[in-house]
Amino acid sequence: MDLFDQISDNSLPPLLIAELSGNHGGDLSKAINLIEAAVESGADAIKLQTYKPETITVRGTCDRFLLKDGLWAGQYLHDLYNDAMTPWDWHEPLSQKAQELGVELFSSPFDETAVDFLESSIDPQIYKVASFELNHFPLLQKIGACGKPVLASVGVSNFAEIKFSLDTLFSSGCPAVTLLHCVSEYPAKLEDFNLASMLSLKNEFGTEIGLSDHSLGHSVPIAATALGARVIEKHFALDREESSIDGGFSMLPEEFKEMTAEIVSIHSALGNKRVYDRNTESKGATFKRSILVSSPVKSGDLLTRDNIRVARPGDGLCPSLWFDVLGAKASTDMDIGHPLSKKDFNKNI
Repeated sequence: MDLFDQISDNSLPPLLIAELSGNHGGDLSKAINLIEAAVESGADAIKLQTYKPETITVRGTCDRFLLKDGLWAGQYLHDLYNDAMTPWDWHEPLSQKAQELGVELFSSPFDETAVDFLESSIDPQIYKVASFELNHFPLLQKIGACGKPVLASVGVSNFAEIKFSLDTLFSSGCPAVTLLHCVSEYPAKLEDFNLASMLSLKNEFGTEIGLSDHSLGHSVPIAATALGARVIEKHFALDREESSIDGGFSMLPEEFKEMTAEIVSIHSALGNKRVYDRNTESKGATFKRSILVSSPVKSGDLLTRDNIRVARPGDGLCPSLWFDVLGAKASTDMDIGHPLSKKDFNKNI
């Protein structure tokens, strides 16, 4: 199935994306194993990141380029990206492996040359714009011109910036955007999520919404699903060894599998009805009350409190018509327990 078709079809569970990032540790065979494990764990799609150190930063060695906090503290940006990048000549074999397993592979490009490469190598169905790239307007124009749906993380942007980014994508040719709520910390803390703001994104921009999640565990994705998220993206790793760059906040296979099962269950519980319909309520509705005959009635008798009653089961007329029915003349004989219907008496109601 087309990825955006799944996103836009609310009868289906959210699209579950396994982000490989640099968790392959520079080993192609491990990257292939990651894809196999992700699909086995329930992923609908695999995501890469497409960049080179020189296209995402410069070789700066002053403090401005040194990471001082978090998972990668002590590393310079250029060195981190050099270690974490997915070699470009891996994209085609990884895409082929994903397709063999019945899922799609796509990527987050980080500059215009990456878009050109992705278009010519794997021709992805969809693009992802990372949080820190949402103000990279030349990149947005390039992606939009591909005419494909986009997932856009909004972790470090305000409403005005999001609107400008959306305008850029749409005016360049992008047909649809799904906005992904995101806390751009690694790992992200639960108290920083403010998940209710997902609904503000949907109300403000009218797009589908989703979650790009860097928190530990699956509490946040489950809550996001309940709020209507149509995409859940999680970093995926085989282990938490040093070579798995994002291992500290990535899901291991069993954890992803557990999340998948919970999300499918929660989505099933949500259902698709937006308005209660009395004709399609649960079987338990039969034990609601309705207007029933409480003593034998002959044709021509008046219906009074002595021969009709509001009682269970609920297969007769709705009690909201009680005062309209009182005083009507029976048009047929009725026994005790008969569920009253409009054809049983003569009165316009």
